[in-house]
Amino acid sequence: MSPSFRKPFMGVLIALALWALWWFIPSEEERIRRVLEQARASVSSEGKPADGLALLARVGQLTQCLTRDVEIQVDVFGGLSGNLSGVDEVRAAAAGMTQQFPGLKVQLSEIQISELMPTSAKATVVATINTGSRNGQTAQEFELRFRKWEGRWYISKIATVQALRTR
Repeated sequence: MSPSFRKPFMGVLIALALWALWWFIPSEEERIRRVLEQARASVSSEGKPADGLALLARVGQLTQCLTRDVEIQVDVFGGLSGNLSGVDEVRAAAAGMTQQFPGLKVQLSEIQISELMPTSAKATVVATINTGSRNGQTAQEFELRFRKWEGRWYISKIATVQALRTR
């Protein structure tokens, strides 16, 4: 290869390598969104087996998204409210909720990630919750706090912001 082509060729290769790194290595914001999606998928039970092992697997998947000292303060429009402290309380509540609402479906929208620091972040999320019961579905805004530990993001706090609407 002649010297006149070598520099542009190397420039193109470097640009291509940087683009590939950007494309395949997710940003911190994308990593937080993946944790949110994992938590959402583990809570939603619609169309999933309701046997004991499947339930344990989904609850285990949820607890992998949480810190050991997670705090949850929920006041959902339509009746569900309470405070949970620690991953063991969340595990028990999630198992009970999944059994009580076998058609539970959760969808996330309007995800806004802010206060992104090296080891902490805040996310505001609108969750549409459909229990499959007569009350229909509820849209609820939540504020989540994240902590980063050993290179991975975990949810450390979930709190209700406001009830948006019911159908």
